[in-house]
Amino acid sequence: MAVYNDYEIRININQLIEKRIPCCDLLHPDHCLTEKQVAEIAHDIRMDIDLHHIYQQVDVHIMKYVEAARIDNKEHWVETKLTMLPDEEGISFD
Repeated sequence: MAVYNDYEIRININQLIEKRIPCCDLLHPDHCLTEKQVAEIAHDIRMDIDLHHIYQQVDVHIMKYVEAARIDNKEHWVETKLTMLPDEEGISFD
């Protein structure tokens, strides 16, 4: 049995927030967020995050692969499982 790599993306939302705002410095100590404030923002993001675009990208890439690999999809069994494919007419997966 072959062993394949799992590809994983992890995002530390707290660290991302800290990277997106200016760093604290001694000249401007009032331009900082506390750890508690960062945690509150991260919690709000986690509660509101929309992964729709990621799922949609995955579905599109699966369709591209199915077509490129010429997998038998005459009965369109793949599309019925991919609920996040774009709704636009005339989409080409080439």
